Amino acid sequence: MQPSRTLLKLQTIALIVWIMGRSLLIAGPIGLSPAGDQTAADLSLSTTVAFIIDHNRMIVEVEFARPDGTIRKARAWVDTGSQFLTLSEPLARDLGFDVSGLKEGKQSVELNASAPPMRLGKLPLRVDDGVRLNARSVALVWPGIPAEATIPASILRHYDVVFDYPARLLTIARSGVLKPRGAGIKCLVNSETGLFMIAAVVDGDTVQFGVDNGSAGTWISNTLTTRWSERHPDWPRKTGAVGSTNFFGLPFETGGILMQLPEIRIAELTVRNSAVLGLDQSLFDWYSQKSAGKVLGFIGANVLKNFRLEIDFPNRMTYWEKGPVTEPNDLDIIGLTLRPEADGNFTVAGVVKTGGQPAVEGIQPGDKLIRVGEMDIPNATMDAVVNALRGEPGATRNIVVERDGKRLTVKAKVQRLP
Repeated sequence: MQPSRTLLKLQTIALIVWIMGRSLLIAGPIGLSPAGDQTAADLSLSTTVAFIIDHNRMIVEVEFARPDGTIRKARAWVDTGSQFLTLSEPLARDLGFDVSGLKEGKQSVELNASAPPMRLGKLPLRVDDGVRLNARSVALVWPGIPAEATIPASILRHYDVVFDYPARLLTIARSGVLKPRGAGIKCLVNSETGLFMIAAVVDGDTVQFGVDNGSAGTWISNTLTTRWSERHPDWPRKTGAVGSTNFFGLPFETGGILMQLPEIRIAELTVRNSAVLGLDQSLFDWYSQKSAGKVLGFIGANVLKNFRLEIDFPNRMTYWEKGPVTEPNDLDIIGLTLRPEADGNFTVAGVVKTGGQPAVEGIQPGDKLIRVGEMDIPNATMDAVVNALRGEPGATRNIVVERDGKRLTVKAKVQRLP
């Protein structure tokens, strides 16, 4: 079905009104504001906003224009691993889109319509050049993530973008506005999707990686984990995703090989003791189709948060500046793989195993997680729940789960994994 002419006309009018200087309030629930060092002349060329991190995912506030020109604020998940501008169902409806396809039991549907006018800080974002739009049948864009929309790579590909994790600031600028800082490394960019990739060195191997800040952790091909395990049988490993490697509790996460790499070298910079999850190469063959070439994994935000990372998409360059060492306890955790549900609950997708033996006795896949220590789990974010499982190795938590309508309390121990 083609988008209606009326909707397209209303969106065009809304964008014109918006750009002509409609008075907008920037302050919001996460305290976003333009950077203090910007001048009025710079505001149309770049913007800098604060972001929050939830389970390593970058969340910012954006503004959409409804068809009548009024403004709808929303939190957005910045995701360089996706080409789709994704909207939650309530947001899509509020912006005037026909989401009747979701009534057929689908979890998501691609919308055959132009993307709505969208602004970050003072900068109207380009959404007119092949940005694909979809809607998901949930109140949030994904369960467990406090966001109603995404900012995908297909939007970012037009800009020079800075992910300043140490300062918790996101900058998006037109090419040529910013002065690069840090160690430069060339990248390949898919000109349609915006997904990009770089080369990094692990254990002497040069590996082609996607760079996916939308992923909480780093996932790699099991061809690599197998190779490195054969070289280094002393490197510990377990089966199952935890901590940053636990994405959404997808079925294949429970069978992934959990490792911690002594170092990853990007340009002349080194990141030490990074958690990775080894998964079947077929996943990365699929990822490669939307990336700029064949990749054997993607570097996630557990690594990226060590850096101020600038991606000059138009000029195919990245610049890496090392920040302070981040918390070392990513895998000091109770060994459960979690799946956030659309209704706000969390399900145990799996229990981490060593040689077939579970790291946590008394908890089973399919159990509903009710409480960890003093924290009630329903309607919490993924970040809060995963952090509730972390702690000093040897510490214990009382975990309440529900199974077959009955509640059980299990005492579980924090371990240093893998």
